[in-house]
Amino acid sequence: MGQEQKEHTWDLIAKKLAHEATPGELKELEDLLKAHPELYYPLQTIADFWKSSNPGDLEKAELAFDRHLDRIKEQGIEFTTTAHEIPNRTHSRSSKTVLVTTVSLLVVLSGLFVVRFIYPQNISQLPGVSTPMKEFSEVATRDGSRTSLSLPDGTHVWLNAGSRLTYDKTYGAQLREVNLTGEALFDVAHNATKPFVIHTARVDIKVLGTRFNVKSYPTDRTTETTLLRGSIEVSIKARPDEKIILKPNEKLVIANDDSALHRSLTPHTEKTSKTNESLVDIRKPAYDAAGINIETSWADDRLIFQDEPFGTLAKDMQRWYGVSIRFTRPGQEEWRFTGNFRKETIQQALEALKLTAPFTYTINENQITIYDK
Repeated sequence: MGQEQKEHTWDLIAKKLAHEATPGELKELEDLLKAHPELYYPLQTIADFWKSSNPGDLEKAELAFDRHLDRIKEQGIEFTTTAHEIPNRTHSRSSKTVLVTTVSLLVVLSGLFVVRFIYPQNISQLPGVSTPMKEFSEVATRDGSRTSLSLPDGTHVWLNAGSRLTYDKTYGAQLREVNLTGEALFDVAHNATKPFVIHTARVDIKVLGTRFNVKSYPTDRTTETTLLRGSIEVSIKARPDEKIILKPNEKLVIANDDSALHRSLTPHTEKTSKTNESLVDIRKPAYDAAGINIETSWADDRLIFQDEPFGTLAKDMQRWYGVSIRFTRPGQEEWRFTGNFRKETIQQALEALKLTAPFTYTINENQITIYDK
């Protein structure tokens, strides 16, 4: 996207936020966002800020604009804005304020975007190294929301709540690589000459064309990969020399705690004398009574759980409903539940759980507190 098109895009965003955009401009902005998915995340952040901002915040943002712009220029990054050209146009004061605030926020967050969308992934190599800059696209979801997207090669991705997917904007030209934090279901377009590679904090996954689910939340105890069809090769970063090949209807579970010394050996893994290893286990995916795969049910808007501890279920419910759940004593987290939620509200879900466990709860905005009955 050229500088002039960037300015025009932010101008459209400013009009949208100020409720001044025409139907034609809204359609144009929608088309631009589809063509440049990397804008979704910063736009959502800016929109949230705008909704919650008061006039004082906006005034401070405008005053800070020039200071932040000078800092960006010192870093050698060119960044201009139509905000300073507004006197020559017919924009209203409200649109001008929105646009200045928008650009100010981008500048404030520029350190994040420079790392995430421009520089290579290996940040430790940046100082003193002359490396061609790369741009990265990012699609992210909040707790309580899910989305799907198609990558340039036709690979389809379903992104679960509280997840983030990034990829080089030249994706597919030579390499097909993505970075995942959170959970995603992948239906990978086959390409024998260009393997598809997923990087997570714990594992790297290499495939040619297949369908599988990856769950890699940083706050979870495990990283899980469930293969539905095809074949995938998993490399554990703690043991780079070891490759694990998954077959259809197999699930790989890796403990996120490096202090786990125990390890379940399977025909797909090799014995090693290394210490401080993660627990590695290959098992069959779980299915509910109707034959639905529990690991991938979220992509069909179902939250299915089977003999799940309340502590683990609470994490899933927090992401699913966009809430925070707090227990008042440790024993509550050990209660186990089996169920299937789809269109239930958080109150309906909690009432259903109360039928099999002796607890009550309070809800204060998005904070849920669990008490003994």
